[in-house]
Amino acid sequence: MIITYSFVPSHEVIVQPFSSKFSRTALLSFSQTYSKHIENPEEGKPFRVTAIKKEGKPLYSRKGRFVTLRANEKYTFNVTSLDNDFMQEAISNPSFSFEIYNEKFSVELEKMEIYDEERITALIPDDRLIRIDFLTPTLLQPPRPSFKRKKNRYVIFPYVPLLMSSIVSHWNKNMERKITNVLGLRTLYYLKEVDYRLFPITVKYDKGFVRGFTGWCLFSLEAKRNSKLRNNILTLLSYANFVGVGKSRAIGFGEIRVRSADQGRKEKSNSEAQQT
Repeated sequence: MIITYSFVPSHEVIVQPFSSKFSRTALLSFSQTYSKHIENPEEGKPFRVTAIKKEGKPLYSRKGRFVTLRANEKYTFNVTSLDNDFMQEAISNPSFSFEIYNEKFSVELEKMEIYDEERITALIPDDRLIRIDFLTPTLLQPPRPSFKRKKNRYVIFPYVPLLMSSIVSHWNKNMERKITNVLGLRTLYYLKEVDYRLFPITVKYDKGFVRGFTGWCLFSLEAKRNSKLRNNILTLLSYANFVGVGKSRAIGFGEIRVRSADQGRKEKSNSEAQQT
């Protein structure tokens, strides 16, 4: 399930550099289910809450600058939930108010979409080329070594073994059907990078800074057509549209959009047609 909420500030408001704190505080104002899950430190939570968005674009700033919400302009945020109890809470609270930054905000449930595994899989047509857009800073973390760590380590390129491991671990923790035999070095052969435009980015979160990457990467899907492996890869990539990838995806980092190259061409053509 993915929900879109909207709100309109009555006057200009300054929010944190990474704006998902607003979205998460909004949910905490009415959902005991969400509160229960975020208090649990485990990875792979059945929730993903995005940053605030303006016309679909996530709002965050580089290097500690604050984000400004303009008066009388519409903003949105999205919530993905795999928990049925939260769905009932959301339906029971289609509109609500809460306070943050010494201001009161009124939030409306704008849209709710329900997806099962079959519908998730159908979102990406079986095409040779797959494009992934990394919409918010993505934090892909290598396996931890045995020595005592001091800081988190994130890579600034979508290294396929780490990317797929991140998606598979979330899927297998939250979905009834488990997916196996898609990890390891074989990922370097069934999903190959063919083009990219990526940007290392540092953003402030809480009391520190995190460094990840945004941009896009085009992949060639080499797994045999109609094979179980290929179908599982497409399912996992489509699933990542809803839950994101990497560390801290539950709070809006690692938000991605996955589509086939053909879908991308059609979207570009439709956009250009609307502008003429």
